[in-house]
Formats: sequence, C-alpha cells, structure tokens
Amino acid sequence: MTHIPLMPGPWLPLAESEAQAFLERLTSVLVRSHGPAAFTKNLPISGLRVTPLSFYPGWLLAEGEAQLAPNESGTFNVLYGPGFMWVIDGESKVIHNLNSGSIPDTGWMVDGKEANAVKVASPAFLPSPLIKLDPFVTGPDYLRFFCGSIWGDEGPFLLVESSDAAILQGATFPDDTWRKHIKPITMKRVDDSLTGDAAVIYAGSLFSAKFKVQNGEVFMEDDEPLAGDVIPKQRYQSPFRNVRAGTTQTADTTGVR
Repeated sequence: MTHIPLMPGPWLPLAESEAQAFLERLTSVLVRSHGPAAFTKNLPISGLRVTPLSFYPGWLLAEGEAQLAPNESGTFNVLYGPGFMWVIDGESKVIHNLNSGSIPDTGWMVDGKEANAVKVASPAFLPSPLIKLDPFVTGPDYLRFFCGSIWGDEGPFLLVESSDAAILQGATFPDDTWRKHIKPITMKRVDDSLTGDAAVIYAGSLFSAKFKVQNGEVFMEDDEPLAGDVIPKQRYQSPFRNVRAGTTQTADTTGVR
C-alpha cells in the first residue's frame, strides 16, 4: 500500500534543500520535548511534502514517511505556521488550544533566539489562525483536517469523497450499494455552526456520518455502517499512522546530520 494523505489537497514535494531545512527545524523543536529520542534524529525520513491550509491562512500541513524498522514504514504529519510546529499525534488538545489562542508564544520556534527573549510576567499567546469557516471551501477542508488529525481507539477517521480515494486501495465490498454515499463533502450553515454528511473509513469499515463544526469543535452527530471490514485495519503508533510493511524510497531520504 502506498502512502495515504491525511487530507486531499495540492500536495507539493519539498526539494532536497527545503526538506533539509524543514527537518533541521523540526528536530530542534522535537529535541526540546523528547531529547535524544526525537524521531527525526533516529529514523530515515523521506517523501516530505506540504499543502496549504485554507482555514489557517499562511499555514502548511507537512507529511512524510519514516522508516520505523528495516521492513516497516509509517506516515507522520506536521502542522506548521508562524511560531508553531507540532507533530500531529491524534490528540485534540493542541488543536483546540491553537484555535482558542491559548498556546504561549515562547519565541524560540520562530527564530531559535530563546536566550534573547524578553522575559515577561504573563506570556504572550499565539493568535488563533482559524478564520470564520464557510460551507464551501474552508469548512469542508477543516473537517477533513480535523478528522484525519484526531484519532479514536482504532486510529484516524479518514473521509472518503471519491471511489478511487487512496484509502480504498484494495478494498473489497459485498455489493455496490456503498457507492451512492461517496461524494464530495457539502456543508450548510445552521445558526452558528456548519453541518454536513460524509463517508468515513474507520477501523477498516465504511460509515456514513453526519458532522457539525462549531467554533473549531467537530461533533459526529450520527453514523451508519455501510460496509464492514472493507480494508485491513490500519496500524498506527502515535505519531505514525498507516504503519505498513515495506521500505520508504531511499532515493529521496533526507537525514539530519
């Protein structure tokens, strides 16, 4: 199985020099929280690519492959914006804190000059990057991002909007009744929230779900099983998803020296 993007988008591969710079910055962030266990110091990384995020203007979602073992690889994602870099780990707290403007701006993620930072009694906070969502572009994009980034007990919730979606590679269905549920997300505004229906793959099964998005919170209000066990359950071990047998492409591996 090839890589499965966290969400559809105009993904662009990073050139080698860009990938090197990105990994060096990511490693400096991870070393502060994980020390020598930072995965970018210990695992070969390849296939780095980025896509812009319509609901966080000026921010990027990055994605790459890590060689976890000689015959095993996994996909990771990084949310990257002004003064902020976070490896998506399936937990919602960081995204909620970011949306509410309650993440302290420590300064070191911007330019690394922590020693020169002015110490103030109450830290400044990163401004929330979340814009008012519309039902046509930014709302559906945010729903795709949130569902792929926040994991349940069986991993991420990946929305399926076309019958040739990457997540459906090798899928087997008992019949064709599922196809009528597969369509691009459409949302509508209801009071101060957006609502919409979407097909979702979770734990290897396909569901039809009703979602509500309100103030950056996503609620799954109803779900209906469409077909069970259509793909093998994805393996994941935070922060890696789609853990699978095989090696990443060594040709574009970028290591941090």
